[in-house]
Amino acid sequence: MKSIKNARQTQLNVMFFTLKILALFFSSAPLFQHFFKVTPNSNLGNINIMAFILTLTIFSIITFMWIIMDNNKRIKLTLIVEIIIFFAVCFASIMFSGAHESYYKFIFIFIVVSYTIEIGMKAGIIVAIAASTILLSLDLIMYNSSINTFFQTDIALCSMFVVIAWILGSYVKIANEHIEQLTGFANLDGLTNIYNHRYFQESLRVKCNDSLKEDKPLSLILLDIDYFKIYNDIFGHQKGDSVLKQLARLLKQNVRKDDILCRYGGEEFAVILYDTQKEQSIELGEKIRKSVEEYHFEGQELLPSGSLTISVGVACFNGGCDNPVELINRADAALYRAKFFRRNRVEQYVSVFDNSSCLDSSLTSLKSLINVIHSRDSYTYNHVERVVWYCQLYADFVKLPEDEKTKLVYGAYLHDLGKINVSKDILISTGKLSEKEWAEMKKHPADSAEMIKRIDGLENIVEIVLHHHERYDGKGYPSGIKGEEINPLARVLTIADSFDAMTSSRPYQRTKTYEEAFAEIRNCKETHFDPEKAENFIEAISISLK
Repeated sequence: MKSIKNARQTQLNVMFFTLKILALFFSSAPLFQHFFKVTPNSNLGNINIMAFILTLTIFSIITFMWIIMDNNKRIKLTLIVEIIIFFAVCFASIMFSGAHESYYKFIFIFIVVSYTIEIGMKAGIIVAIAASTILLSLDLIMYNSSINTFFQTDIALCSMFVVIAWILGSYVKIANEHIEQLTGFANLDGLTNIYNHRYFQESLRVKCNDSLKEDKPLSLILLDIDYFKIYNDIFGHQKGDSVLKQLARLLKQNVRKDDILCRYGGEEFAVILYDTQKEQSIELGEKIRKSVEEYHFEGQELLPSGSLTISVGVACFNGGCDNPVELINRADAALYRAKFFRRNRVEQYVSVFDNSSCLDSSLTSLKSLINVIHSRDSYTYNHVERVVWYCQLYADFVKLPEDEKTKLVYGAYLHDLGKINVSKDILISTGKLSEKEWAEMKKHPADSAEMIKRIDGLENIVEIVLHHHERYDGKGYPSGIKGEEINPLARVLTIADSFDAMTSSRPYQRTKTYEEAFAEIRNCKETHFDPEKAENFIEAISISLK
């Protein structure tokens, strides 16, 4: 919508410029006639020097107009100076072409029309009255006859100036109001009467650019209604729509004046917070969450949680996040974490890769490769983030020594690095892989290990990454080792990697619930997974869900 407005304004600017050029053209005609008058006894060298000055002045005015025409932030002083210059040129033309007897009095109409459209009816009427005052004053001052025919004629002309300004100004006002109304319809969600997804995307792009230019913080909140599908199944979509409208009103009451509240889609909402630090965003997210929790929605007692609540994800536009898409992905990842933790909570985006305190220069040097994977397959990137998180939960639960925890986290972050060598078609495939494709996919642990091996300081995680697809019974790949032969941390990584694969949405498989995934892990103890580590992993995740 903004691009349409800009295109319209550009067309109007061209029209304004054309009108002003016409005004200058007509007003300069009598001036040129006066100053460039050549008699039989004169030559070009005797032409009044004022002619040159006049030409230079008109050229300067045109140049001045060209300079300011594309300036979207034209200040009032500049506009006033422009109007005064036009009045001066028109007045001079009338004076040099006969004053009250001039046939060029009509040239004021160009100024009246131009500024009425450009500024509005009020400005147009003021310009019309000013032009009328000049013309009628000339008639009264310079005409000495008892019957002032010029005054009578100019009254009609001046009346025309005012009427044109009023009619044209009214039309412009109505047109602008109509455009604003249509813009509102285009920007607002029809159900909730807050901004829609299209407006959200456009606003976020603008705010991201502003944040980079002005070096100001920008935060994004994504929130989702917990168990909303169940609510719709119980009460129907009409009741569900009523909940969405109530929630939108509730959100309006809790966001700040300058925050941009939008319906992101379905039961998801978004809030863009400009010039807002992470801590303030989390506080606002918690305020919103609490207000929804305390509000009574009809039938909420039938939901699994006994009340209708929301999960909230918060992300900030910094720390390697330099575009709107990445900011949305981060907020979505934080929302996923809030959902994972049994909902009705606020989570902020945290990435081990953005935490400089736990990264050394060796790992940071691999960031470009990880970003390449992200651009080719966003699932792998988000999968890695979640696996890192699960490994951190496990390490904290079993109280791993800090150096062991660091190795596990690093290994989790880099375990799929070798997928950079896998065809993009295979990575994003929605069907079952062929034998050839599967053979290519199975190379990624060895490729990952080979890449990491070349980085100084990361030698101690090579074995973890290389063996994260080995099975406890020896039927894994690439080495086919089993049991205690497999690195202990690699055995943990195998469980975390498998758990995320089970609980993530993929086109070719049904997403398992956490309980179903736990049951599957238990069923695969002694075959796929280390029994002791499997139970510890389940316990660690279960505690985090409480």
